[in-house]
Amino acid sequence: MKLLLTIVLSAGITVASAQWSDTSNNFVDSLHMPVSTALSSQKNPIVLTSYPDGGYFVIWEDDRNMAITNTDIYAQKYDKAGNRLWALDGVPVSNGTNRQHYTFSSNQDYRNRSFAATDSAGGFYICYSDDSVSNYYWERVMVQHVRSNGSTVFPDPGVIMARSAAANLQMAAQLIPDGNKGFFISYMQALGNGYIYVYCYRDENGTLRYSGGGRMNENALQTSAIAPCGIKTDVIYPGTTVNDYNIWSDLDGGCNVIMDMSGNNGAQGRMLTYNRLWRAKKDSKSKTFFRNTSGTACPRTREYQQGSVYLMYALKTDYQSVFCGGGSGPAYAYTNYRLISNGYQVIDNSGYDYNYPKGTTVPTTGTINVTLMAVTTRSYINNALTDFIVKGYVYRDEKFDSVPYQHTTYGNPDFGYNTAVPFKVNKLNFFRDTLLAAGNYYVDFTLAGGGSETYAAALMPTVTGRILRLQHLTVSKKAADSFAIEYNSTFPGVANRQGIAIGKELSTAANISYDQPLIAVSNKGKAFFYIREYYRYARVSPIESGVQLAWGAMGRPVGSGYYKGSPYTVEQPVVALDSTGSSGIIAWKDSRFIPGNTGENIYMRHLDELDVFNYTPPPNLVKLLPNPYGANYTNPAVLFGTSKHYSPLEVYSPYISDGLSPVADILDNNNLGALKTGQFQNSAAIRKYNSIPYLNRNYTVIPETDATGKQVDMLLYFTKEELNALKAADPTIADPGYLVVIRQPNTSNGTPIAYTPVAGEEVLTPITWDSVPGGFFIKVIANGLGDFFIQKIPSVTLCSNANTSFTSNVTGSTYKWQVNTGGASYVDIGNNANYSGASTVTLQISNTPATFSGNRYRCVVDNIKVSYPFYLQVGDSWTGAVSNAWENPANWGCGKVPDANTDVVISSGSVTVSSNAVCRSLKVNPGATLNVAAGFTITVSD
Repeated sequence: MKLLLTIVLSAGITVASAQWSDTSNNFVDSLHMPVSTALSSQKNPIVLTSYPDGGYFVIWEDDRNMAITNTDIYAQKYDKAGNRLWALDGVPVSNGTNRQHYTFSSNQDYRNRSFAATDSAGGFYICYSDDSVSNYYWERVMVQHVRSNGSTVFPDPGVIMARSAAANLQMAAQLIPDGNKGFFISYMQALGNGYIYVYCYRDENGTLRYSGGGRMNENALQTSAIAPCGIKTDVIYPGTTVNDYNIWSDLDGGCNVIMDMSGNNGAQGRMLTYNRLWRAKKDSKSKTFFRNTSGTACPRTREYQQGSVYLMYALKTDYQSVFCGGGSGPAYAYTNYRLISNGYQVIDNSGYDYNYPKGTTVPTTGTINVTLMAVTTRSYINNALTDFIVKGYVYRDEKFDSVPYQHTTYGNPDFGYNTAVPFKVNKLNFFRDTLLAAGNYYVDFTLAGGGSETYAAALMPTVTGRILRLQHLTVSKKAADSFAIEYNSTFPGVANRQGIAIGKELSTAANISYDQPLIAVSNKGKAFFYIREYYRYARVSPIESGVQLAWGAMGRPVGSGYYKGSPYTVEQPVVALDSTGSSGIIAWKDSRFIPGNTGENIYMRHLDELDVFNYTPPPNLVKLLPNPYGANYTNPAVLFGTSKHYSPLEVYSPYISDGLSPVADILDNNNLGALKTGQFQNSAAIRKYNSIPYLNRNYTVIPETDATGKQVDMLLYFTKEELNALKAADPTIADPGYLVVIRQPNTSNGTPIAYTPVAGEEVLTPITWDSVPGGFFIKVIANGLGDFFIQKIPSVTLCSNANTSFTSNVTGSTYKWQVNTGGASYVDIGNNANYSGASTVTLQISNTPATFSGNRYRCVVDNIKVSYPFYLQVGDSWTGAVSNAWENPANWGCGKVPDANTDVVISSGSVTVSSNAVCRSLKVNPGATLNVAAGFTITVSD
């Protein structure tokens, strides 16, 4: 009996048992778990790992109270075993009377930003906007703290952190954890100018404790002009226009920020800039110098308080009085204003424009962390614009024990911070280079890092369609005091700087359309790739060496994309990993129809075995695929040869229940391009050619790129029913190990409905076979692609004690004959009383024992190539030469009564069994009869 436990907490939240529906990566729709199916729509999910308990939060924007409060924010929590901890359909994070939302209008995918962070006590902080005036969007930046039991710390609509100064201004808030049980919150204030503010807070018993922060891009520009006393300098404050920005942790208690902005002055223009809030580790003082009005360097002391945060780059100016002339001529007096340092650091201002800025920081074993920042940019060269690239910029961040060296004591009054890098700070190679190339339009991208690994991915637009490129870089130690970040993406003939093409969209009858590729990386550097394929579900895969997707080309789909026979839209997949990267969850917005609910909902499922090398998710159930109109065609796929793992080809059929079934897996180690894959399911009597039956299923694989001469490793799936039908037509077939595959070149661009021999066909020996849910697969290596048919191994039938031989169709320098006596394994043969020539092109079998019946033979040539298989059948045919008695040897072609190793064929006549008879297999053709006298039996061993 299953026990359902419900506990009522003081906050009115319920806990219910509903463990993960699956922990084996069985990616079928029935195992998806609903997070919220409340009335109206739920959208824009985000997921977050809970610390220290290892659970997960799913958070979303919710319209269930639209008639009363507009859009609200809700959340649900699951423990690490998958038990739902809060109320059914989630608890309200904020449902004030106005519209609350954390997403905002932007070209950048909202999933590339952070809005929520763990509080390190089983709860989370979240920032969002509250549209405070019904007729306008006068946004307020809000924060809420949700406790581990689902209750909120602050009353609706949350704590107001900032307000916009005018209507229709979006403040674009973001929030990340600070590593000190608090958070950093950022927002953009745009009133004529654009400024980014970042502050640090922590909830202490319902009160937000402030730890510091400020404006991250305060802007000034020094000008000069000729004056009577020489050059007169001035400082102007043109402000900025911020186009986009992102924040992320510096892994040392602080916060990094990257900004795409324009200085509102022609001398500045478009810039990519950076700043940082750093956290003081100890109470400290530093002595610096400034120039007074007379130009004299004067000391001053700056104090830093442990735990507080401070700006790395701040706007600093000074001014000096200038006098000249006098005596017999005129006297002049004025003030020179100097810009000592600006309120940010310029990363790049040589590009034509910058878009979608992002950054990530990874640790090292030394005295630095490594920060990689990236942006989509292009240049203006020779009066023409170049294509877009994603460009990366690497910086080192000191791991300091008190304050960063930029803010330690220094004596130069003409700089706004210390520029002398201490000897103890490790070196880092210079890196300012292309990460992904090249697109002919603006492109958002993903940048993520963890451990010593960083990844970037984007759908790069080209004139022939969008190409999905993946880049991998690794930070490694090069010497005792130095580190380097280097490309870790390799593929023959492809420059690392482009990123490796792992997929592409198709605009054909069988089209492929993707959204933003995303990557999650654990603290240990384990990376996980995911992307939404339109109308077909989210695709997922761990990333192994370089850019290899462990679960095949573009990963595995986590569902069918169909609900009750109709396609539905899956949007906004988002993933959170556990601290090790070995498991995680994926959540998404789901539009499957639920009676009585016309809106979209939030679903999720668990992800497992993410760090198991060479692990492959189990295939879906193999099903019969009848189609009254001809062949079924699989969902389209593109194989560039980059994943080095098997990629499943699955067909959706409306004629079967839950109509998704695997047809084939192809090893993604060749550039085959787009594949057109068909499967014909014969539903009539089993097909035969020259009286030889063959499987009711045949396959066609047509590649975009010519596969002639390429070794294609593939698994072909078929059902138990199909194998049983073939066994009934030929009882000597015991299991799939008795089968071979015939490959034919395809010249019709379609899938044939029957087998007819053609020139150039080859017989493929299965490497192995195995059972799967609903059926079997056999593995073959083909010298190209085309049409594939399956039938029994060609056989040789002889009487016991007779002689025969097999000659390999493949030649070479060395030969090794092998035998399979049952199952899927072959073993080497040595010369003995029955075998000779075991290491030559021809194997001789002498005085064949009846026990050899059913053996399969093959020859391995040069330790690589494999010959056709040969099936040995020790059999006997009924002749009825003298009577109808089974027991009379004169009635059998071999002159003796069959035993337990004899395959028996009765083609005609009438046979009577008057004893307890045995045989290995028995086939009675139409028109012949077999009668067993009362009191006796005939035992067929196979």
